[in-house]
Amino acid sequence: MTIHFLYPTFLFALFAVLIPVIIHLFNFRTHKTVYFSNVQFLKNVKQETKSKSNLKHLLILFMRIFAISAIVFAFARPFIPSGNETAKPRENKIGIYIDNSFSTEAESKYGKILEIEKKKALEIANAYPEDAEFLFLTNNFDLKHQHFVLKEQFKDFVLETKTSPVFRNTSLLVSKMKTLFGKNTKDTYSIYIISDFQKSSSDIETIKTDSNQNIIFVPILAEKTANLFIDSVWFENPYRPINQTDEINVKLINTGDEAYTQMPLKLFINDQLKSTGSFNIEAHSQATERINFTNNNTGTVNGRIEISDFPITYDNSFYFNYNLNDTNKILIIREKNRTNKFINSVFSNLNYASVKTISINQSQNFNFNEYNVVICDGLKQIDEKLKADFLNFIQDGGTLILFPVINCNTDSYNKFFNEAELNFITGFDTSKIDAEKINYNNEILKNVFKKKEQNLDMPVFLKRIIFSDQTNIDEEVLLYSEKNDKLITSGTYGSGKIFTFAQAADKSYGNLVYHPLWVSLLYNMAFFNTSGKDIYYTIGTDFVIHVKNKKSVSDNIFQILNKDKNIDIIPQFSNTETSDYRLFINKMIQKAGHYNIVLNNKTVKGISLNYNRRESNLEHYSVNELQNFASDFPEQNISIINPEKELLKETVLNQNQGIRLYKLFLLLALLFIALEIVFIKFLN
Repeated sequence: MTIHFLYPTFLFALFAVLIPVIIHLFNFRTHKTVYFSNVQFLKNVKQETKSKSNLKHLLILFMRIFAISAIVFAFARPFIPSGNETAKPRENKIGIYIDNSFSTEAESKYGKILEIEKKKALEIANAYPEDAEFLFLTNNFDLKHQHFVLKEQFKDFVLETKTSPVFRNTSLLVSKMKTLFGKNTKDTYSIYIISDFQKSSSDIETIKTDSNQNIIFVPILAEKTANLFIDSVWFENPYRPINQTDEINVKLINTGDEAYTQMPLKLFINDQLKSTGSFNIEAHSQATERINFTNNNTGTVNGRIEISDFPITYDNSFYFNYNLNDTNKILIIREKNRTNKFINSVFSNLNYASVKTISINQSQNFNFNEYNVVICDGLKQIDEKLKADFLNFIQDGGTLILFPVINCNTDSYNKFFNEAELNFITGFDTSKIDAEKINYNNEILKNVFKKKEQNLDMPVFLKRIIFSDQTNIDEEVLLYSEKNDKLITSGTYGSGKIFTFAQAADKSYGNLVYHPLWVSLLYNMAFFNTSGKDIYYTIGTDFVIHVKNKKSVSDNIFQILNKDKNIDIIPQFSNTETSDYRLFINKMIQKAGHYNIVLNNKTVKGISLNYNRRESNLEHYSVNELQNFASDFPEQNISIINPEKELLKETVLNQNQGIRLYKLFLLLALLFIALEIVFIKFLN
């Protein structure tokens, strides 16, 4: 067993023992003359031999030497390395991470988790010398934290830490610390991870450490892990009807041991209570509830769904947003400007649909972007200009519905299909054939059938167009023939949709135009994109927002505003050759809610942001689970400090310095000083 010193250079102070030695050698004692008239007074003076006097002075000298030596040793901080370790080099750089995700708002045995984490971080810092340097990180990865600071600056960083919607995987934190310490560093350093160790983000099994890294987990665990929260919301129907009953789905998750009954569920539309309901949910389960309401508002519609739950409240509201046009504008292009009764009858009685029919010649100077849907009915060819107009229209989010005719100009059609990356025309078939298989899972057909019928009366095709069968394209088949040919397909191009029929909208091609499927198909296709695909976005994830605008780049100043939250930011954006602008939000917004995208002081789009629901599952690793992991994988250099059972500062010091002996030497110094006093007073 070898004693090592944290500050070995302080041992030079042992030269101070020369001071009592010099005093002893020169014996700087003063003599006092005592006058007396009679030698008889000498009887009252105790006689002292020379040898006894020398012994007393030597004992006092040794006590002074021992006292000074003990004080010097104490300040040199002696320690015995723990276990069989050799002496560790003094760590002068330390990494400390505080988990400030929303889950740290939960209560531990001793208070709110984040506040306890901050307290423990300060205790760890106080276990290191004043000249130590600290690397501090939270989930935000703020740039100001990504460099080493002294203890006082570190304490300021800790005290100003607040909860954040961002959460990080544990493996990412270790990797980030490694990068900031320097990949090529050879010095041993410690990283303290203070967290509630949620299982949703603590991917401890994927941590990769180096031999010079010491990872120390400091778990601050929630007292209760039960939580009831809204996981997601969505519409089954792709369209939003005006002044009609609509339905939104809500997914709820209960992670606790307790079942809930008759829990209130509220729907707000534009901050007004629109509908209420209740739900029941079992312990450790999930449930889906449907809320019915009526769309009376047009334009940007901001929705919010709320539940009541305690103590976690950040996941009790869910925001969503959609745009509802006053009128859905539909443009029909035909060879001649004549009304197609089979198409027009689908939309004729809808107050929120405006239908206009034009000829192919009129389309040459037409602005398709003023319309939501373009129906191409029976055109013999698609020339270059029309092809470019169609592609730009779809790219910007429009919906194109194609009804080609038999013996059309396949070259012109195929140029369009190839550029739109869809299957192309390979031929024509004039033999009678029955439709056989319906894709019930397609978003256009999801709500057409309440159940899958076995003996459904299917439409008959008398003549049709044959398409290729490429599999590496973004296309979905809605209706197959008995020969497995594609009769109706759905494809995506840019932000829009292309629906292609294998026939014209005419009774001579078969009975589809009389079939019950006809109205549902055409209606759902025409209203598919009116509500938009993305009714909400998740904070902390990378997403892009598409905005249409015809002005030049130099005239555009985009802003994202929420006056209630006092948020006004200017996002980065890029544009394509068309009118589609892409706004990059990244992590600029950290608060859930509704926001307006404003262009040159005019609102052009609304968006809704929600916190990531992975944080809502409070299930965490126990201390025993973390300790078992550290034992099973000793090569990972991971250790656990349980702050509930251990004095954190003392544990940190013991881990770094082994068995510390400075207190022992301080006690010895006091003992030697006490003995010196005893010898001076009582040794005669």
